[in-house]
Amino acid sequence: MTDETDIPDNSENVLKFTGRFDSSSDIREMRNFVAVPPAKSRDPRCTHAHLLVDDYLRQLTCRRCGAVVDAFDWINSVCKGETTVDFELRQLRQEITDHRLGLERLKREEVNCRGRIRTAQFKLNDIKMATECATKELTFLTDRLEQVKNLRGTR
Repeated sequence: MTDETDIPDNSENVLKFTGRFDSSSDIREMRNFVAVPPAKSRDPRCTHAHLLVDDYLRQLTCRRCGAVVDAFDWINSVCKGETTVDFELRQLRQEITDHRLGLERLKREEVNCRGRIRTAQFKLNDIKMATECATKELTFLTDRLEQVKNLRGTR
């Protein structure tokens, strides 16, 4: 057997599979990172709250939907959530202080109202005593007037 064959060489008509068809492929290879398309989650509503950490493959996998989660994106979403919680917590604390001030005002108003009611009760009691005294005096005077009429009428 010889290495030479009688088959004509048509290599210029054949495309090489190892050749590059994309002019910017060498630039993509020089980058330090590889752009990976986002993982397709089985459940689009999954928040990836329960993760399985794989130390060997150095990746996070969602226990609910099975999607591989990017660690940076997950940490970023947790931090954004904590920032939101922190903002809401500040708002709630402000509402608590506002409600405490309102409660103190209401307590002061309650004490003032009780004082006004107490004074009104004292005034009412004084008026009742004055009307009782005036009623007694009026009954005495009417009785006395009757006595005077009776004395004049008998003469």
